[in-house]
Amino acid sequence: MMPQALFTSNSRMIKFRRVLAVLCFSLLLILVVGVTQKLFERKYSYSKYYDFYQQEEDFDVLFLGTSHVINAVYPMELWRDYGIVSYNMANHSENICTNYWQLRNALQFTTPKVVVIDLYAVDGDSKVNEQYLHNFTDAMPFSMLKVKMVQDLLEPGKRMEYLFNLSLYHSRWEELGREDLKPGTGLEKGAELREEVTVNVPPTLIPKEEYDPTDRLNKQYLQKIIDLCKEKKIEVVLMYIPYTMPEGDQQVANWGYAAAEKNGIPYLNFVYEDLVINYATDCADEAHHLNASGAKKVTAYLGDYITAHYEVEDHRAQSAYAFWHEDYEEYRRMKQEWLDGQQNAWSYLMLLNDRDYQTKLYAAETSYIYQDPQMKELIGNIDVYGKVERLLPSDDRAGEIADDNTVRIEVYDATDHTLVSTRLLVRSEEDLYEMR
Repeated sequence: MMPQALFTSNSRMIKFRRVLAVLCFSLLLILVVGVTQKLFERKYSYSKYYDFYQQEEDFDVLFLGTSHVINAVYPMELWRDYGIVSYNMANHSENICTNYWQLRNALQFTTPKVVVIDLYAVDGDSKVNEQYLHNFTDAMPFSMLKVKMVQDLLEPGKRMEYLFNLSLYHSRWEELGREDLKPGTGLEKGAELREEVTVNVPPTLIPKEEYDPTDRLNKQYLQKIIDLCKEKKIEVVLMYIPYTMPEGDQQVANWGYAAAEKNGIPYLNFVYEDLVINYATDCADEAHHLNASGAKKVTAYLGDYITAHYEVEDHRAQSAYAFWHEDYEEYRRMKQEWLDGQQNAWSYLMLLNDRDYQTKLYAAETSYIYQDPQMKELIGNIDVYGKVERLLPSDDRAGEIADDNTVRIEVYDATDHTLVSTRLLVRSEEDLYEMR
């Protein structure tokens, strides 16, 4: 009996060791695949959402939408001026169907008081824009919710790459660089600052009562977002970021008033609101996106509105959010480097519309800069949030500013008054200025 018992015991031990070996191998394989997948994937999603997933404290406000929102709402400016803790969750070309799942995912990590969603993508029946979906899903942790999301948004043959993206990125090995080993994190809390300046024409407005009542899949998912927020006792604000809208787009935007009235929630249609968007200085491209100047105006409007209508705390004096002050200092240094690196005169002047800057502009009274209509617009725009002091050339700068074609600009930090940037704008020909 003893030999048989010993044989049985050894057999069980061998089976146990085999099972343990298989488990250890499986865990090691999962670890290796996970690390490899993280190494090979593009880092945009990691950079954009890193601060969201790392923060343990709740966010007060989340912003949802397309690139219109990415380029129009600056959480760091809301922090500086209002103490609002927010995140710009928006993604390029994102449909509201995707916004719904994005919000459901976000609510696993934070409980906001307010969700603000832009309606630009409400007019459509497509659930997803696959060209940009990875910008959101790559950073999204694996969970059953992620599985449900890809099942809802994507056809069966397209789902796997969004759950295990190594199948998409495995060929990137020739592109791998230092940033893949140590990826940088975004400093804008999900926003993206635009530096371009494109002169636009203000839209010719149609009556607010004219709207497109056509039912759309994205309108249905907007209702799901509103219902989800009501269930979670989260306030909802609808908005529409301004741009040079054709009549058809205005009819879509005006539908937001009907949706807001139906649900008893506010709608900020910035095409109509009492908001001073200067279409000569605040647009990054033709017809759609705002630049940094336009974004600061939208952001300030939202900050005033949210603090006036909702119980959102000012966290600037709270020790739990002290790291936001550190983040803001990094953000401010980034803005200063961004400003000092500009080579385009229009962009440089546009960026000076910022509460962090004080500008001194040295130019003769007869300088062409005061005769150029667009330059006059850009210089006047600095005073919206920044400060500009117009000065005559001093004696020690007489050699630099010898004629009406040359302007000297000095930019100082508004807090410690250190010199941030200095440039000469030299008019080389009509309406063209070189930066030196």
